[in-house]
Amino acid sequence: MPEKLKLPLTGGCQCGALKYELSEPPLLSTACHCTNCQRITASAFAVTFVVREETMSYVKGAPKEVRWKADSGVTRVGYFCPDCGVRIAHAQEPSNGFYSLRAGTLDEQRLARPAAHGWLQSKAAWFTPPADDLQFDRQPADYAPIAALWRERMAAIFEL
Repeated sequence: MPEKLKLPLTGGCQCGALKYELSEPPLLSTACHCTNCQRITASAFAVTFVVREETMSYVKGAPKEVRWKADSGVTRVGYFCPDCGVRIAHAQEPSNGFYSLRAGTLDEQRLARPAAHGWLQSKAAWFTPPADDLQFDRQPADYAPIAALWRERMAAIFEL
């Protein structure tokens, strides 16, 4: 059986100029199918972790920022590597205390499986979410069931 993960968790951009650490595990993982995430990732959806802002710190480099209006109407700020352009995280403005951390930037990919899919009203026509994942046409109103399912799935690889 693979070794269980230990803190801190680490991650960064493609070129290595921007690196971060997480002092606690992500709270959950979701796949977002909104049109903003489709454009940002140049793909059908983005897989993100929800992490507490105070648990994430940059240990190498400093991110650049970009702001935009999300499909939900909320102002978002994106943090990305100034050298290679890889998106690392997004936040709400004003802050709600959480980051949406791009799962693909974490060094350990075993945690990246989403427990839910949001904004399915704008999903790619060819994609069908797994039947055992939670599904939402728009933004989930309650994240507690998503966090519970994600913790249940991740318990085998991390002490959550």
